[in-house]
Amino acid sequence: MFRLALGIVAAVTLVRIAVLIISPLQLYPDEAQYWWWAQTPDWGYFSKPPLIAWIIRLTTLGGDPEWAIRIASPILHGATAMVLFGIGRVTSGDRVGFWSALAYATLPGVSYSSGLISTDVPLLFCWAVALYALLRARDSHSWHWPFLCGSALGIGLLAKYAMAYFPLCAVVAAIVVPSIRTVVLSLRGAAILGLGLLFLSPNLLWNATHGFPTLAHTGANANWSHARYSVGSAAAFIAGQFGVFGPFMMAAYLAGLYRPKLSPVRRENALILAAFSVPVLILMVVQSFISEANANWAATAYVAAAPLAIAVLLSWWNARGLWMSLGLSAAVLLALLVTQSVPSVAEVVGLGNALGREQGWKRIGEAVAAQSRRSPYEAIVAGNRSVLAELLYYARPRSLPVRAWDVNAVPRDHFQMTMPLEAPAHRVLLAIVPEEAKGVLATFDSARRLLTLPVHVGRSRTLGLYDARGYRGPQNHP
Repeated sequence: MFRLALGIVAAVTLVRIAVLIISPLQLYPDEAQYWWWAQTPDWGYFSKPPLIAWIIRLTTLGGDPEWAIRIASPILHGATAMVLFGIGRVTSGDRVGFWSALAYATLPGVSYSSGLISTDVPLLFCWAVALYALLRARDSHSWHWPFLCGSALGIGLLAKYAMAYFPLCAVVAAIVVPSIRTVVLSLRGAAILGLGLLFLSPNLLWNATHGFPTLAHTGANANWSHARYSVGSAAAFIAGQFGVFGPFMMAAYLAGLYRPKLSPVRRENALILAAFSVPVLILMVVQSFISEANANWAATAYVAAAPLAIAVLLSWWNARGLWMSLGLSAAVLLALLVTQSVPSVAEVVGLGNALGREQGWKRIGEAVAAQSRRSPYEAIVAGNRSVLAELLYYARPRSLPVRAWDVNAVPRDHFQMTMPLEAPAHRVLLAIVPEEAKGVLATFDSARRLLTLPVHVGRSRTLGLYDARGYRGPQNHP
């Protein structure tokens, strides 16, 4: 069954890669930012650990078209699906392993994620490898499984700090399952944690020498200082999980948790899988209630949730529940492949906004680059992180540096930290969205509007280009 699963997952992966190559969709702002990071490999960046930049650096050695920047995404998701085969086989047998691999490869969230490069992609792979290694360490006294688990933990932390949930889940598993306790609460468990921290230590050192920007940004994302305590926000997050994981998979997973007898998974293994999924979901629901949480923030939960859900679906209506789930996932997969290949289809069916931030940037970049050559500007300046990231990629070739405008000289992103606009600047080409205009223009002696370009960034639909002169520096102080 492994070979059959590998063949199907490989076929899906190859189709996704082919669609990436032919797709006219342009880089999402975060992708453009990660590409820029990849131009200067380091042990850390303002808002994320460094692994995403290293991956893009590797995949763009032969050139940096959009598909090369994104190509690691479908490949890593395919690899994660095959690790899910191993997790399903260890916990429930080959049949659950086979369908777990296929279900993961076609999950709605994975189908969407495969068209973009994000920090979640290597995070999910590392989480899956760490969980598989921990399960194997439970049944073996060999040290190579703890070594693999610790290495995956450390590399996952270099992908996204959400990997820190893994030790928490391991502790929960150790509390409820004696066989996991013998691994986690032992020298092998200490070695796993120590190895993970060893991998992370260069990033921690980088943060220490730069004022801990990544840790501060992670805390700012949680935003507990501006708590809203919104039941509606929590409900929206929970509803979003049915979209990410698929409604049939989510229903089966919850049913398996509520009535374990519905699942043929051995009780001990079911408890382990629950321990590596339920705590993450609970934490994110709490986070969404206190402040907000994006639907993908609970993505790691579905590595362990998939085998549990598959085991239940196999028992529903003679596996008809599984076929309905896979049919729906296949339909979503096909729809995404079509809209990525021909974005105009999304406009026809009224979903154009879903792809809005992946279109139009090349035209904007060309217009800004052309305008920058018409007058003796000192720099191209943007006040919005998304716009600046896109200009770095699409406003090429250019002879001018790109600089970030900052409201108060306190960096809020990597660009403001590494390439701030500094006074005095006598004449710059300024690119700003309407809601920024009043605050940004107030820091210049004069500014003449040159062009208005269509753009989709946040609430803005236009981007203004200005010939701005006499930059005086931030007018709002920390």
